Amino acid sequence: MSGGVALLAAVGVAGTDFRQQAFKPADTAVEAGSGPAADSDGNGLSNFAQHAFGPAPRRPLPPGREVAFLRLNAAEVEPLPATTNWVWFEAESAGGESSPELSAHAMAWVGPGGRVQRSLTIPAAGTYHLWVRKFWNPQGFRWQVGTTDPWKESREQTLTDLVLLDGNAGRRVGWANVGSVTLPPGTHVFRLEVLPGDANTTAYDCFLLTREPFMPRGKLKPDEKPQISRPGWFVFQPDADSFGFSPIDLRSLNEKEAGERGFIRAQGEDFIHEKTGGAVRFWAVNVGMGFVGSARSELDTFARAMAKRGVNLVRVHGPIYTTRGADFGRVNTNRVAQLHYFIRALKREGIYTSLSIYFPLWVELGPENTDFPGYSGGQHPFALLYFNPAFQQLYREWWRHLLTTPNPHTGLALKDDPAVAFAEMYNEDSTLFWTFNPDAGKSNLPEPQRALLERRFGDWLLAKYPGHTLAQIKASQWHGVASPHDDFAAGRVGFRGLWAIFNDRHRRDQDTARFLTELMLDFHRATYAYLKSDLGFRGLVYCSNWKTASDKYLDPLDKYANSVADFFDRHGYFSGIHEGSNAAWNIEPNQTYDDRCALTFRTADGAGEDFSNPIFDLIYQRQPSIITEVNWPLPNRYRADMILAGAAYGALQGSDAICWFAAGTTTWDSLPGKFSIQTPVVLGQFPGAALLYRRGLVKTAPRVVDLQLAVDDLYALQGTPLPAPQNFDQLRGDDVPPGGVITNVSALDSLAFLVGRVGVDFITHGVPRSQFADLSPFIDRGAKRVRSHTGELEWDWGRGRLTINAPAAQGVTGFLGALGRVELADLIVELPLEYGAVLAVALDGKPLAESAKLLLQVASEELPHHWATDKPSGKRMLTHRGNPPLLVKEFVGAVKLKRGDAGSLTVTALDFNGYRLSGAPTRADAFILRPDVAYYLIEK
Repeated sequence: MSGGVALLAAVGVAGTDFRQQAFKPADTAVEAGSGPAADSDGNGLSNFAQHAFGPAPRRPLPPGREVAFLRLNAAEVEPLPATTNWVWFEAESAGGESSPELSAHAMAWVGPGGRVQRSLTIPAAGTYHLWVRKFWNPQGFRWQVGTTDPWKESREQTLTDLVLLDGNAGRRVGWANVGSVTLPPGTHVFRLEVLPGDANTTAYDCFLLTREPFMPRGKLKPDEKPQISRPGWFVFQPDADSFGFSPIDLRSLNEKEAGERGFIRAQGEDFIHEKTGGAVRFWAVNVGMGFVGSARSELDTFARAMAKRGVNLVRVHGPIYTTRGADFGRVNTNRVAQLHYFIRALKREGIYTSLSIYFPLWVELGPENTDFPGYSGGQHPFALLYFNPAFQQLYREWWRHLLTTPNPHTGLALKDDPAVAFAEMYNEDSTLFWTFNPDAGKSNLPEPQRALLERRFGDWLLAKYPGHTLAQIKASQWHGVASPHDDFAAGRVGFRGLWAIFNDRHRRDQDTARFLTELMLDFHRATYAYLKSDLGFRGLVYCSNWKTASDKYLDPLDKYANSVADFFDRHGYFSGIHEGSNAAWNIEPNQTYDDRCALTFRTADGAGEDFSNPIFDLIYQRQPSIITEVNWPLPNRYRADMILAGAAYGALQGSDAICWFAAGTTTWDSLPGKFSIQTPVVLGQFPGAALLYRRGLVKTAPRVVDLQLAVDDLYALQGTPLPAPQNFDQLRGDDVPPGGVITNVSALDSLAFLVGRVGVDFITHGVPRSQFADLSPFIDRGAKRVRSHTGELEWDWGRGRLTINAPAAQGVTGFLGALGRVELADLIVELPLEYGAVLAVALDGKPLAESAKLLLQVASEELPHHWATDKPSGKRMLTHRGNPPLLVKEFVGAVKLKRGDAGSLTVTALDFNGYRLSGAPTRADAFILRPDVAYYLIEK
């Protein structure tokens, strides 16, 4: 089983001495080509931590360069008992590029037509998985062990445990499981050959053939673990999961297989199972298409590991087609085949799939794409899908191929598989966002495409104002308001900038906003009909998930355009300051950052208050509401509150799916990237949080805001008194131009989201009639506290504390050390951690006062080994990105159950995979936390 890091921002690795080699001196590595490696295509998410916006930076690959980098010394490596279950061997026989972070400090460059050949000794008969440690850039190869074993092809590899050499984001090495082979003991020849026609050059570091689950840790061999001593911290190095019995395994929450109870349907504001009518919520994660290309054994392990931690939906986010070049748009049938297996692997574990296959940032158009003239190269086609017929036809072909091709592993086309719950039309685009820029000098739409759209606007205006010419419309209806792009003789009407539209709000601006909204509406209606009627997709469809240039005036129009599908989606991120090269998607030395706590409602610079958060769920049209991307991105030490806040307030607001962004490895990340979630602070809190959310251990509140908005008023740019929170991730926040300030100021209190449900309905006829509850009993701005309508949650932004006090789930997260003793209904906790989280949930669904089986989980902070900054706190510069392994701040404190029989309940410590640890159980009437234990089973 693979662990480690699969995201782009992973760097560093623990070192070790070079021993136990199993190859003979006659081994060879042939470098048939050299020079810079070609970039990949058709992947789009080869490194998912880039948040899906194209290939990694192109950098020269200078063979032979010495690389200076920090590493563990020999005293920090612990050899484990010898084994006969694996063979480790080097790619290079001598020479090659040198770096302390490489096995044997070197790797071999292999170009077109090249090969690697090694003689090795297999210690025992069995089935061995081949792991390859290589440079990040792609190269297709075939491999063979012995002469009777058939050749196996690996056209693309999904790397995990990525390490930066010399701190250079363009120089990364990582591990990939590329398949398995059954071998007898004895001497065999290993051969790797570059596939004919592959023009790429890459470098290989080492190989591992193993019969055991393998968790990559840089250049450390399977029998080595780092030994690090840092006061107040422990090394996070969990064993590979055997998936034996665990008392906190949540696999039983899922169906025997996804779809067993029928297709997912929308009923009012809920998702239900078609056959039973039972409501279902989704605790979910994202993965990229690059991860889908992992070895099947890794995908099986991932599915089992996610189900164990309460996951019942995975959003697969990535293209199934070539994303640039002359072959743009060609379906990658190999990728579709990989996706077919992954969907089956998830289905077996009761996990549903959501499909997201188009995002303009994945696509780069240029002169070679003659069907879409005007693109100069490397341009992203924002808004093109809404109006270009040729692009729409290509887009439809992607869906046709994906949904109608039979899945050989299930016998069903995806359109007929109840395990495929959702299809997303497109990701993060809108005609009302800043990327819709009509300026001819800066536009994302080149002149030929802008001409097409401007003529369509002209035709729309002539239909709206019959008997008028375009010039007459400008004079009589718009009072002379013009655009420099107007060309009425050619039937073209230009677009004023979005800033002018939502600030000036002239009659021309109102017409423009309506046209741009109806452009999206028309596309959404046509696409919905194509997917549901023409293709026969039996799952649910949603439109998109993006923001606009104005949360008050344009965001309601965008949401109205999304109202023609089955439910609504949104995205949201919370982060502090993070600046410097590649900071939008990566963590690198010389960047500056500062921590930020979501619970205190402070702006990123700390200068003021900002009452917004990604978990605030504005429910539209009384339809289900989900968030398919949410994260508190790194670097930020204050992440322990994220999972509990998401679970508790997701349950309070009745959110129907929470999809954490993003997973990228099989189980755990050994070195987190910017968007990593597979860490002890995040994934480590999944069991209790997933149980709380999915079982509704925190009650859903009634509506406290019931807002009705007249569509005609929205088209007249009258706006909304309660804008949706605009929590951008840093990548897309960079699309907001200087001066394009996003504000959450509104006439209604945004803290209403923390009291109960907040809803908006669009009214096309009649007079809007909104209703608002009196929030004063719940919001105390003087004390800086807000209490939920149910009385089970309290958000104290003055002290930075969130308290959960429901019958079957109780806990607290935030600045715990400053709180001292915290007394809840059935639990007393005293945790002198500066920042952290603790949660107790009933595993049997009963109140904590009666439950026979409870889980107590704790979380603190985490840092990579060797992480270094120029000063300890505040806005600071990252001087060392860190190395694996991950270090976790030790847990300290005591917990006591208040119930009368607490002394008769036993408390058993569990490891990070949920298995019982050695040591005598303690009693629940008062027990001390162990410094390196996150889970405790409390039972009768």
